Parts: sequence; C-alpha cells; structure tokens
Amino acid sequence: MVSPDPAQRPKQVVWAYRCWTVSGGLLAALGVLFIVLGFTTSGPTLLPVGVGFIIAVIGVGYIILGSKAFVGDVRWRSSLAALTLVVVIMLLVVSFGIPILALALLAAIVGLFGSLLAYRPDADAWYSPGQPDKSKKSTKKK
Repeated sequence: MVSPDPAQRPKQVVWAYRCWTVSGGLLAALGVLFIVLGFTTSGPTLLPVGVGFIIAVIGVGYIILGSKAFVGDVRWRSSLAALTLVVVIMLLVVSFGIPILALALLAAIVGLFGSLLAYRPDADAWYSPGQPDKSKKSTKKK
C-alpha cells in the first residue's frame, strides 16, 4: 500500500490523530486510576481492577492504531473507527451499572469524534488517493 504524501495531509487528519491520542491517553489514565481504586478500596471485589485493565488496554490501543492511521493507512483508520464506535456503545451500556465509567465514556467520545473527522471528504480523499473525489462536482458543460 502506497502512503499518501504527508506534506499534503489535511487538517482533519491531524485533528483526528490528536483526538485519538488524547482519548487514548485519558482512557489509559482512567484505567490505571480504576486499577488503583480497585486495590485501595475495602472489599474483595475485582470488578474495578478488571474493568480498569480493559480500559487501559483500549486506551493504549487507540494511541497505537491512531499512530498507524496517521501515516495514511486506510485499513488502520477503518479498524480504529470501528473500535471507537464499539467502545462508546459498550461504555454507554455499562455506565448505567457503574456510574464512574461515565468518565471513560466521555474520553471515548473524544476518540469517536476523531474517527468522524477522519471520514470527512478532504481526509477521505487523502486516505484513498487512487479513488476519484466524489465531493467535487463535475464542471463539464453539456
């Protein structure tokens, strides 16, 4: 797969990467916080520790996949977009049972916004340079 020219990277791709990185960092930090809270709170519950570990791994995954998508690989962009959507839906459902996970939901929504930016017409044209740009109308006269 040929990478697109980094010098012509649209602003939407840069902002998408920033959103993915911020979201991943927040999710990783919240995951570590949940792990620490799970070990320091009284009671033999492992739920916060396990949930914290999963959230931290997802955050690191956002950062890794976002770095690969930033260089122009359309496959990683698609994978990251699917991951962000699934994580937001999962956290939306789970946060009703564990209200503290609403913080992780907010962090995941930032990543979902980055995925939306990566599919804007300018960014989409940059990711697939061989495809014709459908956002521009033909100016042929009949």
